[in-house]
Amino acid sequence: MLQSGLYTDFTWSRNHVAASGTNQVYLLVEWRGMPGQPRNDNLGFRPVAGRIQLHLQLGAGVRLAKVYGCKAEMLNDRSFTFILGSLWQGMEKQIVLGFELTARPSGVYPVVTALWTYEDEREEQVVVSSITQSLQFSNHTAVLNKMMDKRVEKYLKLLQNPAVLENALRAFERGCYERGEEIIRRRADEMLLYAARLNDGDYLKEAELLYGLGSRFMDTYASVAAV
Repeated sequence: MLQSGLYTDFTWSRNHVAASGTNQVYLLVEWRGMPGQPRNDNLGFRPVAGRIQLHLQLGAGVRLAKVYGCKAEMLNDRSFTFILGSLWQGMEKQIVLGFELTARPSGVYPVVTALWTYEDEREEQVVVSSITQSLQFSNHTAVLNKMMDKRVEKYLKLLQNPAVLENALRAFERGCYERGEEIIRRRADEMLLYAARLNDGDYLKEAELLYGLGSRFMDTYASVAAV
C-alpha cells in the first residue's frame, strides 16, 4: 500500500485464530521506498523518508509481547511508538511484532491501529492516515493446525538472530567459549537447513554470516584469554 510516498505492508502470521485464545500471533511490518538511486542535491545524498516512526494503538484484550528488529517506546499499556530511522530509495525494512490475544466470541475484531509519521525529502513532517489491522476469531478446530505465513516466519527467524548473538556473546564474556560457539553454530545450522529446504538465498547469507561470526568470536576471545 502506498502511504503518501512511503510503501507499507502488514502481514499476519495467521488470518484466522482460535476464539478460545491463542498463545501468540505475529505481525510482519514492512516499509520501502520506490526503486532508484538516493536523491542527490546541494545538500548531498538524502533519504526519501527520515525520522520514520510507527505508532500503534492496541485493541481490547491485546498485549504486545515481543518486538523483533527495533525498540519499542511504551507510552502506556496500549500505546507504543517505534523509532525506525531513515529510508533510502530502493531500500526495504522489516520488523516483526508478537501479540498475545485473549479469548472472545467468534467474529472479526480490531487488533492494532497503526499510524506512520516521517519527514519527506523536503524535511517536512508527514502524518499518514491510520490503518486498523483486524483478525478473524473462529471456533473451528482447523485454525489450530493452520501453518504460519512463510514470509512472516522467515523474517521472524532472521530478526531473532541478533538476540541469539547477544546470548552467545554473554557466554564468551563469561569464558564459556565452546558454549558461545555452539549457540552460534546451531543457529547457523538452522539457517542453512531452511536455505536448503526452501531454496532461499536470504537464509543462506544469514547462515554464512553466522558461521563467520562464530569463528571470529572464538578466535578473538581465545586470543585475549591466552594473553
